[in-house]
Amino acid sequence: MGEKYKMLWLLPYFLAAFGQAQKENDQKWVDCDRSVTGTVYDYGALSLEGSQYIPFSKYQGKMILFVNVATF
Repeated sequence: MGEKYKMLWLLPYFLAAFGQAQKENDQKWVDCDRSVTGTVYDYGALSLEGSQYIPFSKYQGKMILFVNVATF
């Protein structure tokens, strides 16, 4: 069992280095499509049930994670 977890002590160092690298590459603005205007806060989405519109401006100043769960 000890052999299995021998290198596990390196994990915190790896994660710390990865986090630091991400901070250095952090961008505040990205041009994806010039036809889209405004920011994410100008848009919104329907709830899972489709009964309520949720404006993203409600979350301004907070971290937002968008997950693409599209199926085909």
